[in-house]
Amino acid sequence: MVTIENKDLTSYNKFGPLAGMEFQCSIEREAFLKGGGNLVAPAQRLEDFTQGRHSSSLPDCSYLPGIRSAGMNEILPSFVHDCLKDAFIRFGQKMRGYLTNEAIVVATESRTSSPVRIPRDPQTLEHPQIKGLYPCGEGAGYAGGIVSAAMDGEKTAMAISNKNIHAYS
Repeated sequence: MVTIENKDLTSYNKFGPLAGMEFQCSIEREAFLKGGGNLVAPAQRLEDFTQGRHSSSLPDCSYLPGIRSAGMNEILPSFVHDCLKDAFIRFGQKMRGYLTNEAIVVATESRTSSPVRIPRDPQTLEHPQIKGLYPCGEGAGYAGGIVSAAMDGEKTAMAISNKNIHAYS
């Protein structure tokens, strides 16, 4: 998983608050095309991915309707591709046997969090224009899974609690 920040979406600014959604759609469109249509997913062997090589064959995969060899560098933006590549290499250095061509990278799971981020003040966590609204978790674009959503919820609850304590002191 790679975190996408607002600074990564500058070429999508013309879409306003839906910039993240358009960014996501552009990657999904490219994956669909590189897979050849019919929801066949593009894939690449893991070592080939890290070495920038085309995978001439792919191992069996449980994904139905199937996979097709494609270079992930042709689908993913370079900052996403490079981040994943570096992470796979580092993890492979720490865990012997992890970095193998028997593993595959399949494109693309692009929905770990909401592509739309509801604005919030970085200190109070309250929406800057709607008092009493505290966007948090995956749906508001501040988490990418169960644990991070729970942590963001806890952080937001503490911010609300602290605000209420100060209001009555």
